[in-house]
Amino acid sequence: MKNRKKQQRLSIGLLTSVLVLIVALIGIFAVKMVESRQNANRVDLTPTATPAPAASSKPAADTSSKPAEDVSSAKVPTPVPTETPASSSAVAETETPTPVPTEPPADVKIICIDPGHETTQITDPEPMAPGSQEMKPGVTSGTEGVASGKTEYQVNLEVSLLLRDLLESRGYQVVMTRTVNDVRLSNIDRAKIATEANADLFIRIHCNGLENPDINGVLCYGPTEANPYLSQEVIAGSRRLCQLLRDNQSAVTGQKALDNLFEDNMTGINWATMPVSIVEMGFMTNAQEDLFMASAEGQQAIATGLANSF
Repeated sequence: MKNRKKQQRLSIGLLTSVLVLIVALIGIFAVKMVESRQNANRVDLTPTATPAPAASSKPAADTSSKPAEDVSSAKVPTPVPTETPASSSAVAETETPTPVPTEPPADVKIICIDPGHETTQITDPEPMAPGSQEMKPGVTSGTEGVASGKTEYQVNLEVSLLLRDLLESRGYQVVMTRTVNDVRLSNIDRAKIATEANADLFIRIHCNGLENPDINGVLCYGPTEANPYLSQEVIAGSRRLCQLLRDNQSAVTGQKALDNLFEDNMTGINWATMPVSIVEMGFMTNAQEDLFMASAEGQQAIATGLANSF
């Protein structure tokens, strides 16, 4: 009897131990499951280095100016400015420029505007530059529109008068070499008007023309860096002025910006005593650009772009 009771107590104790062990194992398993879920849901806040982007295999764009092509082998004909130089470089298209800041230099107060050409050309020769033995006609006849039928001297004056009004509204003093088409002014006469007015800048308004009717765009003419007739200050100012005028006109009108051309055989440039630029507003030999320059909207846009250069 005593042995049976002893066995019962041992069985109960053993069962209790097993139950305790099972409960402990269940507890341990539950803890492990919770930890596993927490680890799965945890966000790693350790900063990691951002990998550098892979190098592109596309070559970088060439932002340098395109060299002028030799005239004898150029596919694009040389643009002929309406005050014709002895030689010039071929047209090269550049990227569409961004607008240039419109804040004018503090020292620019008087601007002389020269609407190129006039009703009758002057064939009498005059020196190409002070002290030069080379002679050129006083004023050539200019070009005319293939679609509009307007003459260059008409369009030059119409845009110049709009430009005058814009500049005067912005506080500049403007001197015009002419306000009508029927005048007799050579290229030297026009430069002298700017000098006698003590102008700070001399802006010469022109249109372009070529045999190729597909060519269009805006460009400016200025002196080379080695121009023997102008001071270094005037040369530097002229080249900067060419950039400002071309870029601002192109930015407002959306016309293509062509490479500016620099020559030392332009009478109206060589006789200048202040920064000077010949603006070729577009090609009258291109029907679309011709109609644009002849229209009221186009002329206002061109004048606005040029006025934004000062």
